[in-house]
Amino acid sequence: MKIIVLWASLSDYMVASFRELANKKEVELVLIYQPAKSEAPFNPFDLSFCVNSYEDKDKNFNTIASIAKDFDPDIIFMASWNFKHYMKLSKQYRKSNIPVISCFDNQWSSSLRQHIAKIIAPYFLKPVINNFIIPGDRQAQFAKRLGYLEPHQGFYCANTTNFQDQKPNLQARRFVFVGRFIAQKSIKELVEAYKMYRQSVSNPWSLMMVGAGPLKYLCKDIDGIEVENFSQPRDLPSKLAESSCFILPSKHENWGLVIHEAALVGLPLICTSACGATTWFLREGQNGYLTSTKQDSIKNAMIKIHELPLEKLNQMSVFSNKLGSLWTIDKWANNAYNSFKSYIK
Repeated sequence: MKIIVLWASLSDYMVASFRELANKKEVELVLIYQPAKSEAPFNPFDLSFCVNSYEDKDKNFNTIASIAKDFDPDIIFMASWNFKHYMKLSKQYRKSNIPVISCFDNQWSSSLRQHIAKIIAPYFLKPVINNFIIPGDRQAQFAKRLGYLEPHQGFYCANTTNFQDQKPNLQARRFVFVGRFIAQKSIKELVEAYKMYRQSVSNPWSLMMVGAGPLKYLCKDIDGIEVENFSQPRDLPSKLAESSCFILPSKHENWGLVIHEAALVGLPLICTSACGATTWFLREGQNGYLTSTKQDSIKNAMIKIHELPLEKLNQMSVFSNKLGSLWTIDKWANNAYNSFKSYIK
């Protein structure tokens, strides 16, 4: 199976997923990808598992068309429909009966833009894309409204090879946030909720906040808050394991792969219901708590965790790990391979 991947910026977990797929004996993989984003300064990736890899800095259609022609793919796997030259190339191959599988992570929100997408999908998407691989149920609702009635689920998977034998330090008495310091992540609300939490309990836990972004200044010089820089993927498991509970109070989070990562470590979770990954990795009261973005709600969830005995925290930890371990890199590769194979005649 010869697969050409037309991708956005690379991430550790997607590179790990592609590598596992390429390790299958029947698979050859060419990877074309966009330059890295400044807010996620990953170290360079080893792409030696690819037959060919190309950083598409200039978005030149003729260049990627030449690479594709030389490779002669059996199937195209494309990141969303946001790149015009990817769509142009995919449309050409679709006309030649080469299947095109795409992906997206947007939840259905009934926005005007999504209703427009629903109207134009038969003319814009259907001639190019055979089907989608999406993260979960909320994205499936959108895919079905676009006319794709049986989308494949399981688009995202944490790099589970990085999380073997990691266990949290439940006695550290530390909450941890990992993500960008932006308004979408409710940084201001989290900081204020943490202040309220500290005033409501004796012997309050600390809060470690890991990441980068314009609102980082809101976290500095606050009693109990430790601020750390962006963590490279291989360092993240041990960083998470230094803590006792993960918290992500996002206003909007299409998926939130870090929730899977925190679950793999075995951390109890506090997340807003807006985070898509909670549908797979959080069970209310069993391994954490769902909250709203309101300061009182976040504070109350932190107090609930704070007041739990160590035995209950251990039970939550075990359950988080079990949920996280249900979805692994090898399962992702098998799922993708079988999905692709079903379209190749």
